[in-house]
Amino acid sequence: MQPREPYATKEEFAKKVLHVGCGNVVDLGSHGEANILCGDRIMLSFVDMPANSYAEPHSHADTEQITMLLKGEADFVAAGKMYSVREGDVLIFGPDEVHAAYVGPNGARVLDVFTPPRADLLEKMR
Repeated sequence: MQPREPYATKEEFAKKVLHVGCGNVVDLGSHGEANILCGDRIMLSFVDMPANSYAEPHSHADTEQITMLLKGEADFVAAGKMYSVREGDVLIFGPDEVHAAYVGPNGARVLDVFTPPRADLLEKMR
């Protein structure tokens, strides 16, 4: 089937299409670095977590989080329980739910999705 619509101009393309790795880089301290792409009501955060690192217990006020392990393995903690996850596994953390992570010896890459976008990360992006 032949497309009927005209192709976007370079300017239109640049406003609409983002590329993984070309977002805002944010230092997350002991548990790595995030590359963030953000819309008005949703945030994608690609996080490279160093080998044998630890993400301290924390929560995000009024923000839901979905985490997908893209590479590596890690043990996530939620509600005092350990969840061993590997590539392709998805975790869902409700607003204000305390969670943490122990990263394995090969490190991990995760995709975090936040809605609404986290105010603290938006501030770090400025």
